[in-house]
Amino acid sequence: MKPHLSILMTCYNRQSTTIACVNALPLACTDQLTYTVFLVDDGSSDGTPEAVAQLFPQVRLVRESGDLFWNRGMHRAWREALATPTDYYLWLNDDLAPAPGILKTLVDYSAQRAARYQGKLIVVGRTLSALTNETTYGGYKRRDGISRLRFRRLREDEVECDTMNGNCVLIPNSAPDDIGLNDPRFSHAFGDVDYGLRAVRAGYTLLQMPEPVGFQEFSHDYKNAVWKLTLRNARFIFTHPKGIPLAEWYAFCRTNGGPLWPVNFGLRYFKMLFAKDAA
Repeated sequence: MKPHLSILMTCYNRQSTTIACVNALPLACTDQLTYTVFLVDDGSSDGTPEAVAQLFPQVRLVRESGDLFWNRGMHRAWREALATPTDYYLWLNDDLAPAPGILKTLVDYSAQRAARYQGKLIVVGRTLSALTNETTYGGYKRRDGISRLRFRRLREDEVECDTMNGNCVLIPNSAPDDIGLNDPRFSHAFGDVDYGLRAVRAGYTLLQMPEPVGFQEFSHDYKNAVWKLTLRNARFIFTHPKGIPLAEWYAFCRTNGGPLWPVNFGLRYFKMLFAKDAA
């Protein structure tokens, strides 16, 4: 039997990008995998769901109202996929068109190592910038120090992660029972990093596959939006899903920060008050 992937995606108002991603999947899987796409459209007004339905009628398309954002959209896609038997769940950002053969490579990488970790293995795909060839998304290690919530990208000689970005992640079918799904308390950010931390606490190992899965540019818009806290952007920072919402940051710190979580919670906003303008 060929391994089966349940590919989880969410999208909003970037029709050509979403279509390019779905269109890349047959070559990325090769004929050695079968797969089903579960795509949540979060209220697109640019014709994305109509185009997907016409071009890819096999996609399990779920239409939502526009208030989910990335993490809750992925949570909705995962809930939709649970009733379908599968070997793996794949989180996949719709702005990442995976390279030819790379999803087969990802599955092979997991299968070759799964026995060593009693099947409790999550494989993180890393992405590169087409402009600089540097890693843009992938796995994280904790930084040295007493804080549990300071992370850095993996070095070239590292593969084991403490947590991850959710852009391309291969998750075994045992994970929903052992770990649960990504937490819908988080609307946009935090959900992927939180899931990686929860997975490790549940006894799973996270490995970043050395071979990159494709090209994806780093979102400087997001970084710039949350870099500095001012009177002008305070409402956005504290309440918007693409800011650092108080309730979500509180939940993330309290869940993952250990005894020092109140320090982590307050220090992030404090640093933003005195940050220089983003580059």
